[in-house]
Amino acid sequence: MSGNWIATYRLQLHAGFPLPAAQRVLKYLAELGISHVYLSPCLQAVPGSQHGYDVVDPSRISADLGGETAWSDFVRAARDCGLGILLDIVPNHMAVSQHNPWWDDVLKHGPYSKFAQFFDIRNTPGLPFCVHLCTLAKPYGEALQAGELRLEVVGQAPRVRHYENTWPLAPVSWGALLPAGDADCFGELERLRDLAAPSMEDHCAYSRQAAQAHALLANAAVSGQLQEALDRVQNNPDQLDALLRKQNFQLHGWKLAGELTNYRRFFDIDTLIGVRAELPDVAAATHARVAQMIAAGEIEGLRVDHPDGLREPLQYFQRLRRLLPAGRIYVEKILENDERLNEDWPIDGTVGYDFLAKVNRLWMDDQRTDVLTATYADFTGHSIDFGKLVREKKRAILAGAFSAAHELHANAALDIARASWQTRDLSPRQLREALEKLITALPVYRTYRDAHTLHDGDRRVLLEALQSARMGSPEIDAAAFDFLAALFTKPDLNDAEAQFVARWQQLTPAVMAKGVEDTMFYCFDRLVSCNEVGSQPSLVGISNDKFHEFCHYLSDRWPNSMLATSTHDNKRSEDVRARISLLSEIPERWSEALHQWSQLNTNAWQNRLPDRHAEYLLYQTLIGAWPIDRDRAWAYMLKACREAKINTSWHEPNSSFEEKIRGFVGGVFETPEFLESLAKFIEPLILPGRVNGLAQTMIKMVAPGVPDFYQGTELWDLSLVDPDNRRPVDFALRAGLMERARRCSAGEALSEWDSGLPKLWMTARILKARKERGEDFSATSQYQPLVAQGSHLGRLLAFRRGENLIAAVPRFTLTLAGDWADTRLPLPGGLWRNCFTDEVIQREVTPGALFASFPVALLIRDAG
Repeated sequence: MSGNWIATYRLQLHAGFPLPAAQRVLKYLAELGISHVYLSPCLQAVPGSQHGYDVVDPSRISADLGGETAWSDFVRAARDCGLGILLDIVPNHMAVSQHNPWWDDVLKHGPYSKFAQFFDIRNTPGLPFCVHLCTLAKPYGEALQAGELRLEVVGQAPRVRHYENTWPLAPVSWGALLPAGDADCFGELERLRDLAAPSMEDHCAYSRQAAQAHALLANAAVSGQLQEALDRVQNNPDQLDALLRKQNFQLHGWKLAGELTNYRRFFDIDTLIGVRAELPDVAAATHARVAQMIAAGEIEGLRVDHPDGLREPLQYFQRLRRLLPAGRIYVEKILENDERLNEDWPIDGTVGYDFLAKVNRLWMDDQRTDVLTATYADFTGHSIDFGKLVREKKRAILAGAFSAAHELHANAALDIARASWQTRDLSPRQLREALEKLITALPVYRTYRDAHTLHDGDRRVLLEALQSARMGSPEIDAAAFDFLAALFTKPDLNDAEAQFVARWQQLTPAVMAKGVEDTMFYCFDRLVSCNEVGSQPSLVGISNDKFHEFCHYLSDRWPNSMLATSTHDNKRSEDVRARISLLSEIPERWSEALHQWSQLNTNAWQNRLPDRHAEYLLYQTLIGAWPIDRDRAWAYMLKACREAKINTSWHEPNSSFEEKIRGFVGGVFETPEFLESLAKFIEPLILPGRVNGLAQTMIKMVAPGVPDFYQGTELWDLSLVDPDNRRPVDFALRAGLMERARRCSAGEALSEWDSGLPKLWMTARILKARKERGEDFSATSQYQPLVAQGSHLGRLLAFRRGENLIAAVPRFTLTLAGDWADTRLPLPGGLWRNCFTDEVIQREVTPGALFASFPVALLIRDAG
């Protein structure tokens, strides 16, 4: 396999694109110049999973993907092609599903299951074990009365079914179904069930009694008496309810999830439960198959999904590094604008969202942001106070999806306060509200303190958030904030305090992700190319100096970090964003078109009250993704409107509103005058957008780090948020273009702009240079800014890598229109050969000459 990390290429595996299909594209990836194929999770997930993050059995390769045989074949083929494997793993959570044998065992045996400690279930202290499952289509009583809860026998064991979900009945409840229901074992199981904190002796007793109950159940199943009993109970709602009350779980209507769910979820997804990866036995079991892969030399790197959900990320990364001492470890860490990755983590960097956030803003002109803002505010009537909106959305998510979790943390904080005579009389209500204000004011996803360590950065973030919360909440007694400040910054925490802080730090990233990334990003639409994972919608543009500063930081501290421009989590692909960002160069033209289109599409509202926010978003979406058909546009708008949670939501769909938006989208596509005007508006944006696309792709491949390519993006890719960005990729087309790219010149590639050949051609040439000149692109090759001179110096971004490479790209080409005036780029001494055109230059060069034959330039010191 490859030891030199040249570039990674992400493949999304699922039943429609399993390992054998992925294996067939390996040769093409190797020819493109990729060194490592980057796989989505491949351990056994819920059957039919489209992403693999809902793992049910981490001990084996997914049957949907071809199973163990397909994995072995894939590894062998990757080796033959000289490709290494970077594997996405999911340590934070597993699926809540009957397909998950560990979870099923917990529901069956409760606290006596050997897997009970695997999952982050948060029972009320002093009460017996019970998991609250909010999965029913209607309230429990209505579902019971309607006969939606059906008893069945599966493998000689009784279960309760609700449509596609089934749950096991606990041994303690079998007595009501068996002729020998009065056997001593059932009375003893009743006693054991009611214990709040079973001892080891109780566990042994349970095992004995459950074994007897199993023997009785097996006899009843064989004789048919079990089925008869189930039929009898099924037809009596009172008896069925009595049976269900004996279980280790309670079933509820889905709308109560935020209020009743008592296990840590992945964000607010009820079907994904948090795993206690901080426990060594749990970590060993969940990573057993991955450990086998590493021991066999099958994988060279791991991508860690959602590390912010882990209780102790540092401890986890240390354990993972011991497992993979020589390989790469990348983390899906979302950093806010000036936030930096923890330097004590033994990892190689992030998956590239931080780079994406910076390079994405290079194509936004921040000189006319006021015009964009005024246009957005006037047209939509929406607030432009971004900070206020963020707090509102986080507060709404906390009060809804995470109300039970917040109540749990507030009660824990109150118990801590009452343990001290100084704070015993803090108001429970005010303490709960102060904690809410702190969460909504926290500017980052989470902090990382433990019982005895608090880094200065985390201390500063916590105290600044507390100060912001305090200033915005004069109605809350200062004593509540004083208590929280003392608690969070206390040098050494006792067990109760450490437990509270650890769990609170697992909650805040979920609130941030759901409140901002999955809500706010669909509400603040001034320039939607800003609204990307790891980015802030309020930030338009970035100066050359600020971008250089970030790249220098990467070069100095994280030279092997991944560099992404598109990912499976993107709200929009890199090429959609590059085109939309052009609106920042022409805000007046955009404003004029916006109002003209609104007039042209008046009839598309069909005499219904227009939703200007949705209309504003639709026009930007059409500009970015054009050509796009109405079905894709409608699918995107439906998701966007539900995520925004303004007039409809996934939780409470508003069918009349959604039908209005569907009608408008359809009407827009049936308005010829609008379509003609739209096409005319977009036409002059296409080439500058593609130049931006080439520029950011080249920067990704030359800046310090490992460039990552999301499947299909080596050509123009005009995809929107998932599932749109997970459509099948035409690899045969790409392989055919790759054959042509080997033989054609820059001019010949540029003659086929529409096919995407220029992007593929450039990508292949730079990856070839990365392979041939490994030292020049290595971690030791320092990043150095180059500064242009002249009246348009800010429109030229250039930098060096080490002594032998120079990258240069234009900015704002739409309004520049080729007129560089007196701008020039001084070059270091020596001769420099253009990697794309073979032209040799020295001393200095004008942008007009530099970009005359190809829109971007990679200069390599000419040894001759």
